[in-house]
Amino acid sequence: MTARPHRRRGRTVRARFLVRESPGVTVAPAADDVGGVEGRGALFDAARHAAERTLAEEGRGYLGGHLELRTPGGVGGARGPRTLLHAADRAAALAVTATLRGDDTGVTVRAARRPR
Repeated sequence: MTARPHRRRGRTVRARFLVRESPGVTVAPAADDVGGVEGRGALFDAARHAAERTLAEEGRGYLGGHLELRTPGGVGGARGPRTLLHAADRAAALAVTATLRGDDTGVTVRAARRPR
């Protein structure tokens, strides 16, 4: 039996949030992102809504910022689109929370399926 090579494609979403004083959140891929561009619209929309929701929940709805997303291996990857959307949503929320706390290093969320 031969072992298959380990592929780490599309299993993580990395996010970094940069806060600004003007309202509104913009989302863009990180400068060194190597992923494909197919399906990015839904992913970016989900992340933007999560960032706006987190700002409002933290009582900072008057702020805005720029969210950088990185999905190594592209949007499709080995996981389903719903799993990746959930990971992007969670990464955006964690990145906003970390930035408001004073930590600007970014966060990484693994795209894992939920148990049924």
